[in-house]
Amino acid sequence: MSIEQLVGIALVVVSSVMLVRFAPTAIRAWRIYTGTGDRRQQDARERAPAPPTSVRDREAVLGESGYRPLGETSLQLPTGERFAWIMAAEAGDSYVILTATPGSVALSGIYSAWPDGMWLGTLHPIGTPTDRTSLQVRTVTTTLTEAVAVHQEGLERLRRVHGAPRPVRSMPEMLALDADYRIRFGGSRLRPLTFRLMLPCVLAAVVLALSLVLLIASLR
Repeated sequence: MSIEQLVGIALVVVSSVMLVRFAPTAIRAWRIYTGTGDRRQQDARERAPAPPTSVRDREAVLGESGYRPLGETSLQLPTGERFAWIMAAEAGDSYVILTATPGSVALSGIYSAWPDGMWLGTLHPIGTPTDRTSLQVRTVTTTLTEAVAVHQEGLERLRRVHGAPRPVRSMPEMLALDADYRIRFGGSRLRPLTFRLMLPCVLAAVVLALSLVLLIASLR
């Protein structure tokens, strides 16, 4: 057996193993991405589990910053049902989505929207910043209290240009805002993360295809 054949077989084996390893993550990411625009959060106040410690701790911090519990939601993903805990500002100008997935970072997202289509988001402690004409998203990696302050600063700045934000004082209002956000920005916001998750699988598939070509050519 020639060196070219040995190299081709080795590459086929390695790339096949990598493809099997990365394919489930890539498929899951693609399914989540393609359904974002049509997926909707549902009111889950009657069946949501008790909030875990990470959520209760953040609720306490937000309570000191002028937010109150609004309810719970559920979202059906290809990976299963996910619950979130919602809080709204006493002033009715913003709401917070608190998530708690085992093994993942406890994420918080603060949002405000305006009648003219403008959106403001502040993510804590990780997330992808965005600066578009109709969407501004900031990421605060320090404390949740600081994230609230950053959001409030942005809210006041945009209020001078866009007027009063859309009110959110009830679950129906929050769910309507969430649906609007998903329709407008859901897919584009997930696209960079989706492509990063799919890249190892795509590279493994390319290497496998080239390896098969090399192996077949060496056998002739």
